[in-house]
Amino acid sequence: MSTAAGTRRRLGLAGGTIGFGFGAVIDTVVFHLTFQTHHLLSGYYDPYSLDGLRTNVMFDGLFLVATLGITLVGLGLLWRLVNGTAERFSTRYLLGAIVVGAGVFNVYDGIVDHYVLDLHNVVHGTEAWNPPWILVSVLLLVLGLGLLRTADGPVLTTGRGQSE
Repeated sequence: MSTAAGTRRRLGLAGGTIGFGFGAVIDTVVFHLTFQTHHLLSGYYDPYSLDGLRTNVMFDGLFLVATLGITLVGLGLLWRLVNGTAERFSTRYLLGAIVVGAGVFNVYDGIVDHYVLDLHNVVHGTEAWNPPWILVSVLLLVLGLGLLRTADGPVLTTGRGQSE
């Protein structure tokens, strides 16, 4: 039988994994494919040439598939936790974990992809938008941590209606 702390960790891991993957999916769909402000490897392949754009879009698509896979792993972890249980879980805690996961992805992307690996910038050809990206990413992370901190435990009630 799992403890409340173990259940809380498992719910946090599932939500964090969902958030990390989904944060990357949103980034890819919105910024890489829709607005095309940057592509995954636009620091290496010129996004203004046809061959460079094709290469970038191909890597964006591969990245999208990988991050959808991460999101599905998180959903699988969540399904495994809640399937067959009569326990009710804290929506705020799950949402907080998802927002933390998205914040972790964005902070990682902003620091590692933009500065350490120089894969791309937030906007092609300028580093001016990188610091605001990191700031917004940290704020997202803080928001998620705030939700986690103010949430009830992941187990609210048993199937018999008794509080734990």
